[in-house]
Amino acid sequence: MKRYLFIVNGEVGPDLAFEETANVQRAALAAVLSSDPKVVEVDPESEVGIGWTWDGQNFFPPVE
Repeated sequence: MKRYLFIVNGEVGPDLAFEETANVQRAALAAVLSSDPKVVEVDPESEVGIGWTWDGQNFFPPVE
């Protein structure tokens, strides 16, 4: 089992736990959560997705 704690302003917040499996999505999630990610709320209709970049205020689509 993998378990991650969300730290908010230096304080422990909610946790997220999941079983370790060969599932690619779970492996990708484990990698993301282990990389000191930033969590940003976006509109559910937003087109922002994998490959986009964020400068701290705005999202930018991938450059081809």
